[in-house]
Amino acid sequence: MKEVNIYEKLRNNPIIAAIKDEADLDELLESDVEVIFVLQSSLLTVEELSKKIDESGKVGFVHLGLIKGLSDDEIGLRFLKEHTHFSGIISTKWPQLVRAQALGFMTVYRNFLVDSLAFNSLKKSQNPKFPDFIEILPNPNGKTIKAVTEQIKRPLIVSGLITDKEDVITALKNGAIAISSTNKKIWKL
Repeated sequence: MKEVNIYEKLRNNPIIAAIKDEADLDELLESDVEVIFVLQSSLLTVEELSKKIDESGKVGFVHLGLIKGLSDDEIGLRFLKEHTHFSGIISTKWPQLVRAQALGFMTVYRNFLVDSLAFNSLKKSQNPKFPDFIEILPNPNGKTIKAVTEQIKRPLIVSGLITDKEDVITALKNGAIAISSTNKKIWKL
């Protein structure tokens, strides 16, 4: 895995394209987006997807729990490390992120921020080693984004139900480092 400066890439373009359909990848590789989240794949295609992303000069992350045919345990992580070009792992499960980071992956802790209990669970991400990024969804209001960035002090990615430029600007203005979206219209902003 090559060394990448994801922070520089996100400063250049804070839009992260998230794909659920592998057919969207070829179109995306021609875009200005520099970071790609692969949210769905299978054991049969994950290697080729990672290779295409890597060869395009973009940075790829993969959601560990959403690769059909691959377990989200140590063996699954080792497979990704040895057979793909992904730079990072996305997961809702804390132990997988700890193991992924030990293997040299960047990590994104994906958290569904639906209530105050979920907000309080983010406190465990205060650990200075884990994770590299926090991702919250669905797209909260600006006040909530600001509260998360003040409390957590980790680079924040906002995703889920990002529908227009105003959503992007609100997230960035209130402290998010980037937004992630499956909406092709957002990829082109």
